[in-house]
Amino acid sequence: MANKSPFQPGSLVAAYFRDSGGEAQDLSIPQQEAHFRNWCVQNGLTPGAVFRDAARPGSTVAGRQAFGDMMHHFRNGAQEAGLVIWSYSRFARDFDDAQFYRADIRRRGYLFHSLNDDIPDGPMGRLFEAVIDWKNEQFLEDLSRDVRRGLHDLVLTHGAVPGTPPRGFKREPVQIGSRRDGRPHIANRWVPDPEKIELVRQAFSLRAAGVPLSQINAQTHLYGSINSYTTFFSNRLYIGILEFGDLVIENYCEPIIDQVTWEAVQLRLQQHAAHHNLTDPGSVVHPRRIGSRYLLSGLAFCARCGSPLYGSSTPQRNKSVVNRYACTRAARQRDCDLKPIPRKVLETAVLDTLAVYVLQPEVQAANLQLIQAQQAQAHADLRAQRTDLSNRIGGVRRRLANLTAAIAEAGHTSALLESLNRFEAEVADLRSQIAAIDRQLAAPVPELPAEDLPAQLEALRAVLSDPNPEAAQRLLRGLVNRIVVDRDGSLVRGELIYYSPPP
Repeated sequence: MANKSPFQPGSLVAAYFRDSGGEAQDLSIPQQEAHFRNWCVQNGLTPGAVFRDAARPGSTVAGRQAFGDMMHHFRNGAQEAGLVIWSYSRFARDFDDAQFYRADIRRRGYLFHSLNDDIPDGPMGRLFEAVIDWKNEQFLEDLSRDVRRGLHDLVLTHGAVPGTPPRGFKREPVQIGSRRDGRPHIANRWVPDPEKIELVRQAFSLRAAGVPLSQINAQTHLYGSINSYTTFFSNRLYIGILEFGDLVIENYCEPIIDQVTWEAVQLRLQQHAAHHNLTDPGSVVHPRRIGSRYLLSGLAFCARCGSPLYGSSTPQRNKSVVNRYACTRAARQRDCDLKPIPRKVLETAVLDTLAVYVLQPEVQAANLQLIQAQQAQAHADLRAQRTDLSNRIGGVRRRLANLTAAIAEAGHTSALLESLNRFEAEVADLRSQIAAIDRQLAAPVPELPAEDLPAQLEALRAVLSDPNPEAAQRLLRGLVNRIVVDRDGSLVRGELIYYSPPP
């Protein structure tokens, strides 16, 4: 196991660990962290912030909260000298992700070290890293390809389907061969469940007649929430056709629903989609898609249950449309009692709050001073790091000069040449780190004269009041973190959490 440390003794170092939630205990987070702390003791280092993503895949960084926290930590002037990981595959298996985030950390002047990947020092190490990233991504691609091929063969040859069958079906064991130890290899087909067939037929008949989902579920109790019907009525398995990935198997099983009822339901689904996708005359954009009409979609949340609010457009008999923000949990699971909030009331309150309290010169002058102070301190820290790196280069160069003199006097040996190459690579790596710091120091600390601030803020307020919602939406997403909303009768209360205004 590679234990060579690139950090100076006494350095503070951060760590990131991940496991996939499997049974490979040698890759579990507790063991990774224990080894890291022992390694720090052996190398005279001090453990700093530790970030842990348990039971998260390495194929993407999406959904890895600790990974995002770790990147935020380094992007905001971390005190550690760098980041230690268990292995490159634990960091990221996607080639582009691995290259991008590792470079992002390094270009900020931090070191990056793997406990289990033996990477040479200097520029040659970057080539080794690229090869490892390629192997890690190739592993995922090969694994995915093998799994898909095996599943397709399982479905085509034996009709066996992995996973949970849709409502109205059950799993029926079928032997597809024998294992190496002689035990039978059992998989499962999906077959109609006699206990639920009539309930499924009743649900389809009610939907064909135009009965709402809430009433269908109240009569059949097929699901715990009406949100679960999203794919129920469009699943062709109910007419005997299995769709598995890109495979379509006709006559997979006996149909539960007759063709006439099926077509009547599909017509109802089309009519429902066409009706609810109309928001304004001539528009075919669904009201739940942010970026269309609802300024606060993705920003507003329910104060009672924490669920996001969504834009709801309800046509009235007089052909008018009522636009409101409603709690998603209240609509889907019906266990939150927040009443819908009129769109105009909420949006006006938010925009007025931003204009009157947030986008004010004295407020943003204080924010600007804080940002300037933080960046000035970051530049001071970078200059200190640069001085330290320059001193280290001087020391390595002196050792190089002594080594060169020894070779000139006594001749070269393989050990002396290896030391020479190592020192040269160390100098190149230190120069690379200094260049990264110089690029960061070249970025100026933002300056905005106090007399210019009112005009800038007035321009932002003008964007928020623009009748074109797209510009206001873009600004809101750079300005507002989240809005927590509650309603007590006709009184609407809210908490607005905001960032500093973008440039």
